[in-house]
Amino acid sequence: MNRLEPAGRRPGTLWAEDVRPLRFDALDRDVNAETVVIGGGLTGVLTAYFLARSGKRVALVEAGAIGDGETGRSTAHVTAAVDFGYAGIRKMHGEASARAVADSQRAAIDTIEAVVEEEKIDCGYETVDGYLFLSPGTPAETLEDEFSASRTLGFPDVELLPRAPLASFDTGPCLRYPRQAQLHPLLFLRGLVRALVREKVQIFTDTHVSRIHAHEVTASSGRRIRARDIVVATHSPIKNVLFFLKEAAYRSYVIACPVEKNSVPGGLYWDTGSGEGNSYHYVRLARGVSYDHLLVGGEDHKTGQADDYERPYRALEEWTRERFPGAAAPEYRWSGQVIEPVDSLAFIGRSPYHADRLYIATGYSGNGWTYGATAASILRDLILRRKNAWAHLYSPTRKNARATMHFLEENLNVFEKFGADRLKSAKRSSESLAPGEGAVVRKGRSHLAVFRDEAGERHSCSAVCPHLGCLVQWNGAEKTFDCPCHGSRFTPEGRVLTGPATRDLRPIEPAPASK
Repeated sequence: MNRLEPAGRRPGTLWAEDVRPLRFDALDRDVNAETVVIGGGLTGVLTAYFLARSGKRVALVEAGAIGDGETGRSTAHVTAAVDFGYAGIRKMHGEASARAVADSQRAAIDTIEAVVEEEKIDCGYETVDGYLFLSPGTPAETLEDEFSASRTLGFPDVELLPRAPLASFDTGPCLRYPRQAQLHPLLFLRGLVRALVREKVQIFTDTHVSRIHAHEVTASSGRRIRARDIVVATHSPIKNVLFFLKEAAYRSYVIACPVEKNSVPGGLYWDTGSGEGNSYHYVRLARGVSYDHLLVGGEDHKTGQADDYERPYRALEEWTRERFPGAAAPEYRWSGQVIEPVDSLAFIGRSPYHADRLYIATGYSGNGWTYGATAASILRDLILRRKNAWAHLYSPTRKNARATMHFLEENLNVFEKFGADRLKSAKRSSESLAPGEGAVVRKGRSHLAVFRDEAGERHSCSAVCPHLGCLVQWNGAEKTFDCPCHGSRFTPEGRVLTGPATRDLRPIEPAPASK
């Protein structure tokens, strides 16, 4: 593979190489709109697009650049085969609801394809087949049950095959789902943003929302946007004191390895791994000019709950070497946040506990593209007071008794992390940190999140997450402080990156050494 001559491992995602950051002016004045959308990822941008095309005056607010969040970190598998499996969905929610889920997922692919065609977006959109195969140790009946459920619930053309069409390794029996899709996520967003500008949507980037109250959104600068309807499309809701109890945050890892052009057949490939001693993996091809990239993802774990943040990358490389021996060493690597709902379905619609003009979309699991398109359609219809066939199915106010055990397990984990981390004493001194390194250290009864930057300057903050008071953990691979309870993430200097927290870690200067 030396003839590929890749440039060596690069920081950031593969997608960011092709697209400059999509930035607009920050909010520097008070603004009025009919709808304000918070979040510049797929859900937020597509919702703004649908509403603007329907005649609404829309403002879109993003804390960083458009696509800076999870959309730009996804592998853009656009598949109607949900992560939990249709056999599991049917068991959890019943036949009628499972059929509706299948309908909505297929419709989401059609929606994305229609937008690409309507707006003539050059984003490498490609219709491909999807292949689900067994992970080691998974009973064969798992695949057979999923085949039966998929056929029954609306996928008449799904096939049970002896193996996936990969020459480098034998997957064993697999399910083939025709007419799935893949694309370049940031190029898709760029095309949508071009349409938003044409539709006169007011777009504000580098604008952190610190408060949502009634019909008003307030940025950390103090500037406000007033609107009748507010859409919170921030992946994890930032205006729901209790909603985090219904979902859990996980990190999922990706490596992009150069491969000879056309040496791997295009398609979406994923296994039945559960992540509990049987790690989940997913694969797709990203086509290039001189060579292609094989994108391999998985090795998920709960956010902020890892002893070794390099281990998932090592495991992905080992898994890839065994199955794709022609792949070169990873040229890119990154991770993303996956929000898992307790009852296996996304939460989309009117926010519980608030007025009926506040809307949320969250809990997408690993199906962010189809759920993002579904959410944009549902939110548009709710705001326009139209009927929507799937609004009740995904309503955030729904209840499901079968999900009680999962609910208790996830929240027991949070309770354990809340208490256990406070009993740990940091053994190292902040003085020993190398440039670019961080740690949580203890001084007396206080826990400090300390980072030494490349210039040698130390930055010290409280290690207490401002969301509900859990202690953050240093993620050395991503260079962030991550909350192990509800998935909030912070920069090395303590600035909030990901909710549900809306405030930074409290700064403490100067950074003292631990004792």
